[in-house]
Amino acid sequence: MKRRLLALCLLVAAGTTAADDAADAAAALHGYFEAFNARQIDRIATEIYSTPVHVGGGATHRVLADADAAAANLADLYAAIDAQAWRESRILDLVVCIASRTLALVDTRYSRIDADGNPIPPAVRTNLYVLQKLEGAWRIVAFYAHDETQRPGCPAAGIAG
Repeated sequence: MKRRLLALCLLVAAGTTAADDAADAAAALHGYFEAFNARQIDRIATEIYSTPVHVGGGATHRVLADADAAAANLADLYAAIDAQAWRESRILDLVVCIASRTLALVDTRYSRIDADGNPIPPAVRTNLYVLQKLEGAWRIVAFYAHDETQRPGCPAAGIAG
């Protein structure tokens, strides 16, 4: 009986830890979007990303080797989206998959909103972010744009948010 009780306690604790990690990973993505909308390039490049960061989508990919490369990439991105009258990016939903105690996949559906409050086409964008827990904090180590109709499946430890 004691063994069963101990096993049950360990199972519940593991589920709680995974749920806590999923909530923390989701919060990290929300923090990233807040920093992105505030144009906090240095904070993103040094505190939110953990370089090198692998970036991919479609038929292309590149590596942001260090914080300077990440900052330059962000500056170029702001210039491109400002030309479309970008005001902010809004998360529509997240799917968080906890792969291990230090690795999370966060699939993020979002929209870029213009100065008039309308989505900039395509209205829905989807990125799969790979987060690694380093020194107790979830950091982005890679992200990949993908077709918004395809979302990852998660084991029971994942959450949607």
